Amino acid sequence: MKKILGGGAYAQSQSKRIFLYENVRFALIVLVVIGHAIDLNTAQSKVYRGIFLWIYSFHMPVFLFLSGMFHKNEKIIAKMLGYICIGFCLKIFYFIENMLLFENASFSLLSDGGIPWYMFVLAMYIVVSYGLRNIDKRFLFIFSVMLACFVGYDAAIGDFLYLSRAVVFYPFFLLGEMTNAEALAKAAENKRIKGMAFVVLIVWGIACIAHVDQLYFLRALFTGRSSFNVNEIFSRWGCIFRIICYMISVIIGFSVICIMPNRSVPVITLVGSRTLQVYFWHYFVIAILDKVGIDDFFMTFLAGRLIWILCAVFLVAVLSLRPFAFPMGYIMKSCRSVSHTRH
Repeated sequence: MKKILGGGAYAQSQSKRIFLYENVRFALIVLVVIGHAIDLNTAQSKVYRGIFLWIYSFHMPVFLFLSGMFHKNEKIIAKMLGYICIGFCLKIFYFIENMLLFENASFSLLSDGGIPWYMFVLAMYIVVSYGLRNIDKRFLFIFSVMLACFVGYDAAIGDFLYLSRAVVFYPFFLLGEMTNAEALAKAAENKRIKGMAFVVLIVWGIACIAHVDQLYFLRALFTGRSSFNVNEIFSRWGCIFRIICYMISVIIGFSVICIMPNRSVPVITLVGSRTLQVYFWHYFVIAILDKVGIDDFFMTFLAGRLIWILCAVFLVAVLSLRPFAFPMGYIMKSCRSVSHTRH
C-alpha cells in the first residue's frame, strides 16, 4: 500500500506511457453509456436494476480517481474554463434537444442532475486542488471522507451548484492524487491479485442481480446526488452506509483496474483516450432512441434486452470517431489560447 500511495508525483513526471489506464477508461465509458441506456427501463427489468447498481457502485469514482491521479497543478485557468464551457454547452444542447423532442424543457444555470455535473465538478476539483496544493493530502483525504459522511444530513445539499456530488466524490479524486500510477499498474499485473479481482467482480455482480430488491436502496448513495432524507434508514445511519458504499467502490474499482490489460489493445486503447467526446454526445443519441421507442421495442423480448446493451457498446465505438471530438477539442484549445495570452 505504501508503494501505491506514494503520491501522484510519478503520474506528473512519468515519461513511459501506461496503457492500463486508457483501457480502464474504455471499460468505464462503455459502462457509463450502458448505465444510462438501461436506466430508462430499470422499472421493467430486475436484471437491468442489478446491472445498473453494479455499474454505479464504482464507475464514476474510478473515473474521478484516474482524473486525480493524472492531474497536474498546471494551466489551471485553461482547464477550469474548458470544463466549465463544456458543461454549459452540454446544458444548452440538452435544453434545445428537450424543446425539440419533448413537451417540457427547463433550464437551470447553476443546478443539474444530469450529464453536465461531471464537467463542473472536475472544474471545482482542479481549482480546489491548486488552492490546497501545500496541505497534507492525507489530512485532506480524512477530512473529505468525514465531510462526505455527514453532508447527506443537510437536506439543502443536492443538485444546486453540484454540491452533493462534488463533496461525495472528492475523496476519490484526492485518492488519485495520492496514488503512484506506476506502482498501481505493477500491482495490477500480479496474477494472484487479478484472479481475486475477477472473483470479487463476479460475486458482487451476482449479488447485485440476485439480491437487487435488498440492495437497490444503495442507488441513492452511489449516485451521490441525494441527501439522506430519501430513505428513512439513511436519516439515522446514513454516515455508516456512506462508509460501506465507499468501501465497495474502492474494492470494486480496484478490481476493475486489475483485470484490464496493461498493453496497447486495438480499438480499446484508442477509445479509452477519447472518453470525453463519448461522454459529451452519448445521451443526446440515447434520448432520441428513447423518444422513437427503440428501447421499449427491445424490452418486449428477452434477446432484445441484450441487443439494447450491445447497441450501447456500438454507440461508444461510433462516438469515439474523430468528427465527434467537436466541440470539446475546440473549447479546450480556445481556453488554452486564452490562458497563454493572459500570461
